[in-house]
Amino acid sequence: MLLGQTLPILQQNEPARFNSSDRITLPGADKRSVVIGANGTGKTVFGAWLLSKQRFSERPWVILDYKNEELWDLVGDPPLRYLKVGELPAKRGLYRMPVRPDQDDILENWLWKIWHRENVGLLCDEVGLLPKGSAFKAILRQGRSKRIPVIACTQRPVDVDREVFTESNYVCIFRVDDLRDHKVIQMFTRGAPTDRQLPPYWSYYYDKGKNQLSILKPVSSPDIVAARLREAAPYSYLWGW
Repeated sequence: MLLGQTLPILQQNEPARFNSSDRITLPGADKRSVVIGANGTGKTVFGAWLLSKQRFSERPWVILDYKNEELWDLVGDPPLRYLKVGELPAKRGLYRMPVRPDQDDILENWLWKIWHRENVGLLCDEVGLLPKGSAFKAILRQGRSKRIPVIACTQRPVDVDREVFTESNYVCIFRVDDLRDHKVIQMFTRGAPTDRQLPPYWSYYYDKGKNQLSILKPVSSPDIVAARLREAAPYSYLWGW
């Protein structure tokens, strides 16, 4: 199981409790998740692992790729299909949309199209680079009713809009190095004690609904996560490609 060691039981007045079972709740089709961590901590691999647990036969998922991430190259095409910026996905499957920070207007318009269409999952690696308009905020605020699940990854919580955290259901926290980022994390995890240093690639997993904090061991290596994505999102001409 992913669950690692648990910390000692908290005192009565402390705000979060630690998970003592061997199970955690993973985000479903109407949930929003945030993955936080400095460069090289494993946040992108964890985000991809969460993505591999989704049902691509029920809705398409689009990866907004600001970094030209090598992990997505490991998945391959097919099943990971390319989209041009502004292009909408088919009704199911897994897609990768390379984007640049200077394409805000096109991407803002595209996000509004996703809001109107509904039932599309989004993974954004470096969510702080998304346009600062109102489209992504609308997706976060109404994602549950519109069935738009979101996995948002970031190195710097201090640079991310508040809605990313206030509308999230789950927060996964790898190592962060800036005190300002720690303060942001504390604000949106009810003061959960997440500043204790963990081994490399371990993380804290905060379930907001249960007000529960768990410590997770590393997920699988990038090549294994990529293989799981290939299995979860098989390519089919019947899907309209």
